[in-house]
Amino acid sequence: MAGRCRVCGAPAYARLEYANLQLCRDGFIRFFERRVERTVERYGMFERGSRVAVAVSGGKDSVALLHSLWKLRGKLGVELVAITIDLGIAGHSDRYVPLARRVCERLGVPCRVVDLRGEYGFSVDELRGLRRPVCSLCGAVKRYVLNREARELGAHVLATGHNLDDFLAALLQAYIRGDLRALAKLRPYLPPEGKLVARAKPLVETPERDTKLYVEALGLEHVTWKCPYSSGASSFEYKRVLDLLELEHPSVKFQMLRSFLERIQPLISVRSRASSHALSVASPARALFASFAE
Repeated sequence: MAGRCRVCGAPAYARLEYANLQLCRDGFIRFFERRVERTVERYGMFERGSRVAVAVSGGKDSVALLHSLWKLRGKLGVELVAITIDLGIAGHSDRYVPLARRVCERLGVPCRVVDLRGEYGFSVDELRGLRRPVCSLCGAVKRYVLNREARELGAHVLATGHNLDDFLAALLQAYIRGDLRALAKLRPYLPPEGKLVARAKPLVETPERDTKLYVEALGLEHVTWKCPYSSGASSFEYKRVLDLLELEHPSVKFQMLRSFLERIQPLISVRSRASSHALSVASPARALFASFAE
């Protein structure tokens, strides 16, 4: 990459158009981790002494999240545990689950691997042919299982690797559908409520491209293939639209995030998560049936 690091003058590794900034490899790593730290602090995601369960799928976002929180654990004063779900997807689960285990083992982070078929009686592959798309059903199952496992591990917070692009794609989808319930709960941090542990998105201010640059800068092993059920997911279309806007307006994603959180979100009536979300039901099977009726 042509250009020099603004901080030290070394050859640039990353050019961040949204900040009109070029950084060397080490400078970018520090920038990335500092932003994660600021995000955690800004939204009050963790308290010192808390146990944080990190959802680890082996993808670039979850690997970047786990690694950055591991490096920040002393500053933040938190204990980390990881949760990986074996979804039972042929040709996929048998690759990402061992990878996720290795990622956790290298950092010395305890990893709870949940065998969906063995522990809950079904796999994601068995959801094919049902009324709703597999991706939608899989999401409902993962939310239930992650919450339950986080509670059983004694975690105070469940951290997921949703990045800035993920957040905005969900925002666009909810807006287009007129889904006020989805908009109401679309926040970087959701406090605990009833049987739901707190949820945090420490990468909410981090563009997806930056997580890729981070794992590559550190040479971190991560999933480089796609889930067989991901093709045609609407989130990819929304992200493409956002990327096109960004070409003309480099900081538009951050502007959208700030406008929503500071001006729109406070005006939306927040409904109880426990009464409106499939996670509140007693079993993943019932969660699926509840989702069919929505």
